[in-house]
Amino acid sequence: MPKAFLFDIGNVIIGFDFTITARKLASKCTASPEEALRSVAQLTDRLECGQLSTEGFIAEASARIGFQGSAFEFSSAFEDIFTLNEPIVELIESLHEKQIPLHLLSNTNGIHVPFFEKTYPVFTCFEGRIYSHEVGCMKPNPEIYRIAIERLSLEPAQTIYIDDLPANCTAGREAGLHSICYNKEKHDTFLRQITPLIN
Repeated sequence: MPKAFLFDIGNVIIGFDFTITARKLASKCTASPEEALRSVAQLTDRLECGQLSTEGFIAEASARIGFQGSAFEFSSAFEDIFTLNEPIVELIESLHEKQIPLHLLSNTNGIHVPFFEKTYPVFTCFEGRIYSHEVGCMKPNPEIYRIAIERLSLEPAQTIYIDDLPANCTAGREAGLHSICYNKEKHDTFLRQITPLIN
């Protein structure tokens, strides 16, 4: 039995689709939805690394795409882009019932975190959280794994780390974590892989 689990969020616990934001903003933008997506994508790494504040991101993104609405309208369109992955939620809830410590390690930002933590009750199952914008670095940078292991008091070899991106899983493995790459389309395969480890 592992001593802890470390979960990625995007495309593991919740799926996301930035085209939803582009469509919502389209009527008040001079840029097309496709152009808006490309322009805003160029800013997201700085936002998720904490190099750009929420206010600064909204102001710069709005200027780039010619958005004429309010900061509140932009934030509302940017935050509500998620869909819950119910099968993984069932697993998380079962692990929580077994009282196995659960933690989060995610590249994310100060707009999305309050929204998904408020919207989806599954996030109450987690004890610890390492968010990229709060620690100033992103996966797969080795530093964020070092921070997670230290701040969450993890024993890497006894911690199962679940992420959807192979590069992140490789970095986790190099940090000593038991990394498992997750694909929503192959959830049953994932369950067969993980079930022997938790029973």
